[in-house]
Amino acid sequence: MHHMHHIIPRHAGGTNDPSNLVKLSVEEHAEAHKKLWEQYGRKEDWIAWKGLSGTLPKEKIVHEANKINGLKGNKKHVERYKSDPEYAAWCRQRQSKPKSTTVNYFKPKTQEHADNIRKAALKRERIVCSSCGKGYTKANIAKHERACKGK
Repeated sequence: MHHMHHIIPRHAGGTNDPSNLVKLSVEEHAEAHKKLWEQYGRKEDWIAWKGLSGTLPKEKIVHEANKINGLKGNKKHVERYKSDPEYAAWCRQRQSKPKSTTVNYFKPKTQEHADNIRKAALKRERIVCSSCGKGYTKANIAKHERACKGK
């Protein structure tokens, strides 16, 4: 798999002009951003390097990028969408792609499948809420207790 790398990164004023783009492997792309980070010390290059090398989870990449760009909720997105045609085109292109190729991914496929899900759920250890006495799984007890204390 190959990526298109901006020789002068967009965050440093580079454009999408073909003369500013070079085709790199993922490893080469990560290395290019590492060198840019070491040379210029820009946080955007550090995020790109760590993200491409797989050492920074996607949630952290988004969080760090939003921090740098000062994005606060939807307002900045709307402003950028209206003022930057390239960003607007990128957003439209992403929206047109389906999130998943599998329809009804989380729904049981057959009655047997639904029964197996139910049996597995019944086997899970239950923890009893100290406030109301109802049983919940480990995954749900903390959320329930927060809601239960508010009653």
